[in-house]
Formats: sequence, structure tokens, C-alpha cells
Amino acid sequence: MKDSKFFKIFFGIYKFILIALTIAMFVIVGSNVFSRFVLNNSLGWADELARFIFIWISFLGAVLAYGTDDHVGLNFVIAKIPSAKAQNLVSIISDIFIMSVLAIITYYGYIVATSATNVSPALYIPMTLVYSVVPVSGLLMMVINLFKIKKHINLFREGKKEKFEIIDESGGAQ
Repeated sequence: MKDSKFFKIFFGIYKFILIALTIAMFVIVGSNVFSRFVLNNSLGWADELARFIFIWISFLGAVLAYGTDDHVGLNFVIAKIPSAKAQNLVSIISDIFIMSVLAIITYYGYIVATSATNVSPALYIPMTLVYSVVPVSGLLMMVINLFKIKKHINLFREGKKEKFEIIDESGGAQ
């Protein structure tokens, strides 16, 4: 999936957005620290906005990690399976379980996001906007998961094994 031109462009733009959010959070927190300790006057909205940006960075970063296979996983177990077909079958079953969990998270995240009627105390931002990161990131992960399932089905049909990068005890990749 990393090799697809669409995903390279998508994740390039996605990384840019994450970097921009991280820089914005750094500037907001830095200016609040300066204001608090140098000017003796804290910015009331800065903590809240930094917290909301951090929430979005965390969820969107999880999508990026999942899409680039950088999430923590037990690939070493699957890589030890000798048969290519069995290896891909286990991966397909695993991806289906992941899809089920993502569907539940997305569904209930949507319910929570759309039922929120309150606004944030300092910025008066609707909390629906803050909570909407859960269904958005869940939906993005579900799309990525569909591509992973398709990849594993194709590998299963071809009888090929997936290549995994496994870190050994010394910290190097095998």
C-alpha cells in the first residue's frame, strides 16, 4: 500500500497537515508560556486550543501509523507461518476483526460527536467539532483496512508471502 501513487500523495498531504497542527500547537503553548511567565498574564484560550489540537494530532497520527504499518503489531508471529496461503489467511481474518472494531468505534464515535450539544468554555467551539475526530479517523482507518484486506486476498490468490520488517533483539531490522 505504501507503493501506491495515490497513497503516497494522500499520506504526503496528511503528513503536512499533521506537521502544521504540531507546529501550531507548539507556537500556542510557547506563546502561552511566554505570556504566563514573562508578561504575568496567561492566555485563557491557549490551553484549551492546544488540548484540542493534541487530540486531533493523536487520532490523525494513529491513522497515519496504521496506513504505513508503523503501528505496534505481532508481525513476527505471522512471519513465522511457513505457508504463504496460511499466512495470508491469518492476515485476512485479523483484518476482518480490525474492521469490526473500527466499525464499532466509528459508529459510537459518530453518535457521541453528533449528540454533543455543549461548547468549549474558553473558545466557544462546539464540542461536536472536537469529538468528530473519532468517526473521521475511524472511517479513514476503515478505508485503509479495506485496501489491506484486498492486498492480502491478492497475495493469497497468488500464493505469495507478505514481506515484513522485523526488529531483532539487537535493535536491527531483519
